[in-house]
Amino acid sequence: MTEAAPSTPAPAIPSSKARPRRVGLLGGTFDPPHAAHVALARLCIDRLGLDELLWIPTGQSWQKGTDVTPAAQRLAMTELAAAALQDSAAQVRTSRIEVDRAGPSYTIDTVRACREQYGAAASLCWLMGADQLLRLHTWHGWEQLLDYVHLCVATRPGFDLAQLDGPVREAAAARRADTALIQSTPFGRIWIEPTLAIDLSSTALRQRLAAGERADDQLPAGVANYIATHGLYRHG
Repeated sequence: MTEAAPSTPAPAIPSSKARPRRVGLLGGTFDPPHAAHVALARLCIDRLGLDELLWIPTGQSWQKGTDVTPAAQRLAMTELAAAALQDSAAQVRTSRIEVDRAGPSYTIDTVRACREQYGAAASLCWLMGADQLLRLHTWHGWEQLLDYVHLCVATRPGFDLAQLDGPVREAAAARRADTALIQSTPFGRIWIEPTLAIDLSSTALRQRLAAGERADDQLPAGVANYIATHGLYRHG
Protein backbone atom coordinates (compact mmCIF):
# COMPACT_ATOMS: atom_id res chain seq x y z
CA MET A 1 0.00 0.00 0.00
CA THR A 2 1.39 3.39 -0.99
CA GLU A 3 1.71 5.80 1.92
CA ALA A 4 0.12 9.23 1.84
CA ALA A 5 2.22 12.34 1.39
CA PRO A 6 3.05 14.41 4.47
CA SER A 7 -0.02 16.30 5.67
CA THR A 8 1.45 18.75 8.18
CA PRO A 9 1.41 22.24 6.60
CA ALA A 10 4.83 23.73 5.98
CA PRO A 11 5.50 26.71 8.23
CA ALA A 12 5.26 30.22 6.83
CA ILE A 13 8.11 32.70 6.95
CA PRO A 14 8.33 33.90 10.57
CA SER A 15 7.50 37.52 11.33
CA SER A 16 10.51 37.84 13.62
CA LYS A 17 13.69 39.05 11.93
CA ALA A 18 15.85 36.98 14.25
CA ARG A 19 18.14 34.77 12.15
CA PRO A 20 17.68 31.06 12.96
CA ARG A 21 20.67 28.77 13.22
CA ARG A 22 21.14 26.85 9.96
CA VAL A 23 22.23 23.23 10.31
CA GLY A 24 22.84 20.68 7.58
CA LEU A 25 22.47 16.97 8.39
CA LEU A 26 24.31 14.67 6.00
CA GLY A 27 23.40 11.06 6.68
CA GLY A 28 24.36 7.87 4.93
CA THR A 29 26.09 4.53 5.18
CA PHE A 30 29.34 6.14 3.96
CA ASP A 31 30.80 2.82 2.84
CA PRO A 32 33.02 4.59 1.87
CA PRO A 33 32.42 8.36 1.96
CA HIS A 34 33.58 9.83 -1.34
CA ALA A 35 34.12 12.99 -3.36
CA ALA A 36 30.43 13.40 -4.20
CA HIS A 37 29.52 13.47 -0.50
CA VAL A 38 32.09 16.20 0.07
CA ALA A 39 30.84 18.13 -2.97
CA LEU A 40 27.22 17.87 -1.79
CA ALA A 41 28.20 19.15 1.66
CA ARG A 42 30.22 22.04 0.24
CA LEU A 43 27.43 23.01 -2.16
CA CYS A 44 24.86 23.13 0.63
CA ILE A 45 27.16 25.01 2.99
CA ASP A 46 27.66 27.67 0.34
CA ARG A 47 24.16 27.90 -1.12
CA LEU A 48 22.24 27.63 2.17
CA GLY A 49 24.70 29.60 4.29
CA LEU A 50 24.92 26.78 6.84
CA ASP A 51 26.37 27.52 10.26
CA GLU A 52 26.98 23.86 10.99
CA LEU A 53 27.25 20.63 9.02
CA LEU A 54 26.78 17.31 10.81
CA TRP A 55 27.90 14.08 9.13
CA ILE A 56 25.82 11.17 10.46
CA PRO A 57 27.05 7.68 9.50
CA THR A 58 24.46 4.93 9.76
CA GLY A 59 24.76 2.44 12.60
CA GLN A 60 22.71 -0.56 11.45
CA SER A 61 21.62 -0.12 7.85
CA TRP A 62 18.27 -1.92 7.78
CA GLN A 63 17.93 -1.61 3.99
CA LYS A 64 21.41 -2.92 3.13
CA GLY A 65 21.54 -6.02 5.29
CA THR A 66 24.74 -7.32 6.91
CA ASP A 67 27.15 -6.82 4.00
CA VAL A 68 28.32 -3.46 5.34
CA THR A 69 31.72 -2.40 6.67
CA PRO A 70 31.73 -2.27 10.50
CA ALA A 71 30.35 0.97 11.91
CA ALA A 72 33.59 1.89 13.70
CA GLN A 73 35.51 1.89 10.42
CA ARG A 74 32.83 3.80 8.55
CA LEU A 75 32.78 6.36 11.36
CA ALA A 76 36.57 6.72 11.13
CA MET A 77 36.37 7.25 7.36
CA THR A 78 33.55 9.75 7.78
CA GLU A 79 35.65 11.76 10.21
CA LEU A 80 38.44 11.85 7.63
CA ALA A 81 36.02 12.94 4.90
CA ALA A 82 34.68 15.69 7.15
CA ALA A 83 38.22 16.98 7.58
CA ALA A 84 38.20 17.87 3.87
CA LEU A 85 35.66 20.61 4.72
CA GLN A 86 37.57 22.29 7.53
CA ASP A 87 38.24 25.26 5.24
CA SER A 88 34.50 25.90 4.79
CA ALA A 89 32.46 28.63 6.46
CA ALA A 90 30.49 26.13 8.54
CA GLN A 91 31.44 24.24 11.68
CA VAL A 92 31.82 20.65 10.46
CA ARG A 93 31.40 17.73 12.86
CA THR A 94 30.72 13.99 12.80
CA SER A 95 27.95 12.53 14.95
CA ARG A 96 27.83 9.10 16.62
CA ILE A 97 24.06 9.32 17.15
CA GLU A 98 23.21 6.39 14.84
CA VAL A 99 26.36 4.38 15.51
CA ASP A 100 25.62 4.39 19.25
CA ARG A 101 21.86 3.81 18.94
CA ALA A 102 20.72 0.22 19.39
CA GLY A 103 18.65 -1.36 16.64
CA PRO A 104 18.12 -0.32 13.02
CA SER A 105 19.08 3.24 12.05
CA TYR A 106 15.92 5.07 11.00
CA THR A 107 16.31 8.62 9.71
CA ILE A 108 13.04 9.67 11.32
CA ASP A 109 14.47 8.84 14.77
CA THR A 110 17.59 10.85 13.99
CA VAL A 111 15.78 13.97 12.83
CA ARG A 112 13.54 13.89 15.90
CA ALA A 113 16.62 13.77 18.12
CA CYS A 114 18.29 16.57 16.17
CA ARG A 115 15.19 18.75 16.42
CA GLU A 116 15.19 18.25 20.17
CA GLN A 117 18.89 19.08 20.32
CA TYR A 118 18.80 22.24 18.18
CA GLY A 119 15.42 23.59 19.27
CA ALA A 120 12.24 24.63 17.52
CA ALA A 121 13.61 27.67 15.69
CA ALA A 122 16.67 26.20 13.94
CA SER A 123 16.54 25.59 10.21
CA LEU A 124 17.39 21.89 9.95
CA CYS A 125 18.23 20.59 6.48
CA TRP A 126 18.55 16.91 5.63
CA LEU A 127 20.95 16.77 2.67
CA MET A 128 20.61 14.10 0.02
CA GLY A 129 21.26 13.24 -3.59
CA ALA A 130 18.57 12.58 -6.17
CA ASP A 131 19.13 8.81 -5.86
CA GLN A 132 17.97 8.98 -2.24
CA LEU A 133 14.96 11.13 -3.14
CA LEU A 134 13.92 8.51 -5.70
CA ARG A 135 13.90 5.90 -2.91
CA LEU A 136 12.40 8.15 -0.25
CA HIS A 137 9.04 6.35 -0.31
CA THR A 138 10.81 3.18 0.94
CA TRP A 139 12.21 4.88 4.06
CA HIS A 140 10.67 4.03 7.42
CA GLY A 141 8.37 6.90 8.44
CA TRP A 142 9.38 9.05 5.44
CA GLU A 143 6.07 10.91 5.47
CA GLN A 144 6.95 12.42 8.87
CA LEU A 145 10.41 13.74 7.94
CA LEU A 146 9.11 17.13 6.82
CA ASP A 147 7.62 17.65 10.28
CA TYR A 148 11.20 18.01 11.55
CA VAL A 149 13.51 19.04 8.70
CA HIS A 150 13.73 20.49 5.23
CA LEU A 151 14.86 18.11 2.48
CA CYS A 152 17.67 19.64 0.44
CA VAL A 153 18.36 17.64 -2.69
CA ALA A 154 21.20 17.90 -5.20
CA THR A 155 20.36 16.45 -8.61
CA ARG A 156 21.89 16.37 -12.05
CA PRO A 157 20.70 18.81 -14.74
CA GLY A 158 17.57 17.46 -16.40
CA PHE A 159 16.20 15.76 -13.28
CA ASP A 160 12.43 15.38 -13.65
CA LEU A 161 10.03 15.27 -10.70
CA ALA A 162 7.94 12.82 -12.73
CA GLN A 163 10.55 10.16 -11.88
CA LEU A 164 9.47 10.24 -8.25
CA ASP A 165 6.96 7.96 -6.54
CA GLY A 166 3.51 9.60 -6.58
CA PRO A 167 3.22 10.81 -2.95
CA VAL A 168 6.86 11.97 -2.92
CA ARG A 169 6.33 13.80 -6.24
CA GLU A 170 3.26 15.53 -4.83
CA ALA A 171 5.11 16.57 -1.68
CA ALA A 172 8.06 17.87 -3.71
CA ALA A 173 5.79 19.93 -5.96
CA ALA A 174 3.72 21.37 -3.12
CA ARG A 175 6.64 22.16 -0.81
CA ARG A 176 9.26 23.34 -3.30
CA ALA A 177 11.17 26.31 -1.92
CA ASP A 178 14.09 28.61 -2.68
CA THR A 179 17.11 29.08 -0.46
CA ALA A 180 15.65 32.13 1.30
CA LEU A 181 12.65 30.17 2.54
CA ILE A 182 14.81 27.24 3.61
CA GLN A 183 17.06 29.58 5.59
CA SER A 184 14.23 31.41 7.34
CA THR A 185 11.94 28.51 8.34
CA PRO A 186 12.63 25.50 10.57
CA PHE A 187 11.24 22.60 8.52
CA GLY A 188 8.67 21.45 5.98
CA ARG A 189 10.13 22.52 2.62
CA ILE A 190 12.02 20.86 -0.23
CA TRP A 191 14.87 22.56 -2.07
CA ILE A 192 16.12 21.00 -5.31
CA GLU A 193 19.47 22.11 -6.73
CA PRO A 194 20.30 20.77 -10.23
CA THR A 195 23.93 21.85 -10.67
CA LEU A 196 25.91 19.14 -8.81
CA ALA A 197 27.01 17.18 -11.88
CA ILE A 198 28.87 14.34 -10.13
CA ASP A 199 27.86 10.76 -10.92
CA LEU A 200 29.53 8.65 -8.25
CA SER A 201 28.34 5.86 -5.96
CA SER A 202 29.80 3.97 -3.04
CA THR A 203 28.75 0.70 -4.69
CA ALA A 204 30.80 1.43 -7.80
CA LEU A 205 33.75 2.47 -5.67
CA ARG A 206 33.65 -0.75 -3.66
CA GLN A 207 33.60 -2.77 -6.88
CA ARG A 208 36.57 -0.84 -8.20
CA LEU A 209 38.53 -1.33 -4.98
CA ALA A 210 37.60 -5.03 -4.81
CA ALA A 211 39.11 -5.43 -8.28
CA GLY A 212 42.40 -4.15 -6.91
CA GLU A 213 42.17 -0.71 -8.46
CA ARG A 214 42.98 2.52 -6.67
CA ALA A 215 40.28 5.18 -6.48
CA ASP A 216 42.21 8.10 -5.03
CA ASP A 217 40.68 10.45 -7.60
CA GLN A 218 37.21 9.75 -6.19
CA LEU A 219 38.03 9.72 -2.47
CA PRO A 220 39.13 12.35 0.05
CA ALA A 221 42.87 11.82 0.63
CA GLY A 222 42.44 10.69 4.23
CA VAL A 223 39.80 8.15 3.25
CA ALA A 224 41.93 6.71 0.44
CA ASN A 225 44.85 6.27 2.84
CA TYR A 226 42.63 4.65 5.48
CA ILE A 227 41.23 2.14 2.97
CA ALA A 228 44.71 1.23 1.73
CA THR A 229 46.14 0.92 5.26
CA HIS A 230 43.31 -1.29 6.53
CA GLY A 231 42.89 -3.32 3.36
CA LEU A 232 39.17 -2.57 3.08
CA TYR A 233 36.98 -3.86 0.23
CA ARG A 234 39.49 -6.47 -0.91
CA HIS A 235 38.17 -9.94 -1.67
CA GLY A 236 40.10 -13.18 -1.80
